[in-house]
Amino acid sequence: MKVDKVSAHNIPVRRIVMRYLLFQIPGISILILVSLFFLYVVEVPGWTIWLLVGAWIIKELVTVPFTWRLYMRPRLSPAELMLDHYGVAIEKLDPKGFIRFHNEIWEAETADPDTMIEKGETVKILEVREMRLIVDKVKA
Repeated sequence: MKVDKVSAHNIPVRRIVMRYLLFQIPGISILILVSLFFLYVVEVPGWTIWLLVGAWIIKELVTVPFTWRLYMRPRLSPAELMLDHYGVAIEKLDPKGFIRFHNEIWEAETADPDTMIEKGETVKILEVREMRLIVDKVKA
């Protein structure tokens, strides 16, 4: 079984290369159309087309190191995107209740069972357990 090398962000290198190549399809298509235009319509010498292709390859080799980390970004789960955001308690949390987060009602539980959060207080989302948000009162 072949093991794929993994980048610093735990994304397989193969996936990063595939992302990069897929983003190159529009540019390569334009290069082909421009080359054909110059070759058949403008009737330039064939060596100019090779010069254009060579310039394109050099451009790719120069820009890849600068754009490589853009393709390494991990995709966050919806739960991870909620962390460290704020909601508002729509009822008393003692320790469980409901909060409003981005115009949605979520079941929530305080991180500390001894903490009580009153209706209307702002809470910070610390964790997501199954479909319940673990929150803490925002200190003023």
